[in-house]
Amino acid sequence: MIELYKKVIIAISVVCMTFFAVSCGGEVVESGSKGGDEEKDATKYLVLPSAPEYGEIAEEVFQSDYKTYYFDAQGGDDQNSGLTAASPKKSLTSITDIIQSVGDRYPLRILLKRGTTFYGNLKLTGYKATKERPFILDAYGEGDGYPVILGSGTKTTFTNVLHLEEDNTRILNIEITGRDCARGIYIFPRKGGVYENIVVDGCFVHDVNWTWNYDTEPDKTDPDDIDPESVTPATEVNRYRRLYGGICVFTGDVTNSLGAPVTFRNIWINNNKVEQVSHLGINFYNYWVNRPGVGYGYNKYVDDSSEHNDYRTGLGYFPMENVVVSGNYTNCIGGDGIVVAGADNVWLEKNTSYKSNYLGRAGFWNGGIWLHNVRTGYYQYNEAAYTYLRHGSSDGEGFDIDNTCENIYMQYNYSHHNEGGGMLICNQETSMLKFSPDGEPSEEGVKRYKGKWENNYVRNNLFVNNGNPSGRTDAYKRSAFLTVARSVNDVVFENNTVVVSGEIKNQHIIDCEDNVLATGHIYRNNIFYCQNPSAGAVIYIPTLKNPVFENNLYYNIKNGDPLYGELAFSDDEKAILGVDPKISVTADAKGYEKAFSFAGAEPSLYDRGERIAIMLKYDFKGDDATGKNYLGAFSGLN
Repeated sequence: MIELYKKVIIAISVVCMTFFAVSCGGEVVESGSKGGDEEKDATKYLVLPSAPEYGEIAEEVFQSDYKTYYFDAQGGDDQNSGLTAASPKKSLTSITDIIQSVGDRYPLRILLKRGTTFYGNLKLTGYKATKERPFILDAYGEGDGYPVILGSGTKTTFTNVLHLEEDNTRILNIEITGRDCARGIYIFPRKGGVYENIVVDGCFVHDVNWTWNYDTEPDKTDPDDIDPESVTPATEVNRYRRLYGGICVFTGDVTNSLGAPVTFRNIWINNNKVEQVSHLGINFYNYWVNRPGVGYGYNKYVDDSSEHNDYRTGLGYFPMENVVVSGNYTNCIGGDGIVVAGADNVWLEKNTSYKSNYLGRAGFWNGGIWLHNVRTGYYQYNEAAYTYLRHGSSDGEGFDIDNTCENIYMQYNYSHHNEGGGMLICNQETSMLKFSPDGEPSEEGVKRYKGKWENNYVRNNLFVNNGNPSGRTDAYKRSAFLTVARSVNDVVFENNTVVVSGEIKNQHIIDCEDNVLATGHIYRNNIFYCQNPSAGAVIYIPTLKNPVFENNLYYNIKNGDPLYGELAFSDDEKAILGVDPKISVTADAKGYEKAFSFAGAEPSLYDRGERIAIMLKYDFKGDDATGKNYLGAFSGLN
């Protein structure tokens, strides 16, 4: 176990040394306690890094180095110079003309007037920019409104409201909509290679491939009362393909004009609002990261390193690097809320996902916020709630650490009222052919390999009233806390608080799917609390091989029968029984700040908790937990 914890420190140190010229802020703090036993004195307190920020550009730099053009869709004229707010241009076509005429000579800033609507589709391409002098598309004018770009499309054309093809670009404070379009903001380069320093911040993307003909707004309409097919009739595209949605970052594939790998480095998707889009709210999709456990991609896989990467031949492994997805809000999303896939060094934090899987249907698996094929990710301060499980759809969890993830540090997240459960962890085997560094197949035939899913940590999170799907006869199978799908190994769950509603008889708190054994699971210092003493909530673990349950609190939880794959309290030698944590559950749990009310009010919660080898320095509320004994996500009373 100590070796497992050492890997946490090593991984964080590596990320902090390699991340782009920004201090990560990660550190390990020695215990401040004096005296006591050696175990307590040896506790290390972990401070995990917050997301780095992109640098601001000073106004004097705009004045001295940039060409700034103003656009007013209502009061402008394309015959104007556009060089002052008093003489603005008018149309999106003029933006393209300006880029073509001066985009290779000057850093450009294009400003659109708030409160005006620009009709058409915009492609940003053909200019030169640098990290220090990026291309800027932003808003100007008084008030809090946005300038609007209203895109158009046809049934047979995959159109984008705004298509970004270049790097060193910032898109700020723009409203994007187009009910006949496949995507809102589409970040997809025009040639192979590495694209860097891209920012989408403060935008509002909504009603993309989405036609609403009901009397009530989607946010106030139960999805059972709509026909999902009627909401997206405008285009003949598969509304559930992961290439479509609100903000899409895509690396291309061999079927398009690129025919070569693309990857992104240093990209921020921050503080955006995405509502009412056909499939994904925010999506990172990488077709050049096929490796064991992934199951798709066009690269010729050698190993997980980058030293063999050849952008001409596709030989190697091409993950995105240094991805920040922070402060975004998604609501009423047809499929998944936020997905980051095929990336190294990810900050997924301070996001809110409500009512994902709104247009769910049979044969599709969607959730709130999740990672797929990520190596080192900081997954923190997110809220995922009200994810649906209707129309025959699957999954429906709030959070997910998906296939082929490693070194994921998930903490301070709030999952509640998700019909498919609190969170999912899963992995898979895939068939593939490996290549040697010279581009030749390294072994005969296609073999099956299991994905590398390891060293993942779930600490100080809160799960409330999950797993209550409507209209499902198998409702008890939806877990209140965790669904384990297939062989997911080496994961630590510590100091989480799980609140079970008790509305479902015999609901599983942990549920295991499939018949593949999962090893190396550790559950320690967690609170498992059911509001209804007669509900019979039980922890179901039939495919976990020798899991460690230690010093968890169980209240109104059924003592399971091992013959049925259930956890017996005797398997947790330090089980805390008969102690009511006195957790207050309010009817309105919406909003991250509401999570603070679940701290409980029983002092003995903090006498019975154990200090362990590695703990987070701060608890869910941000209180310093150094030297404290506590159970669940909070180190102090409510």
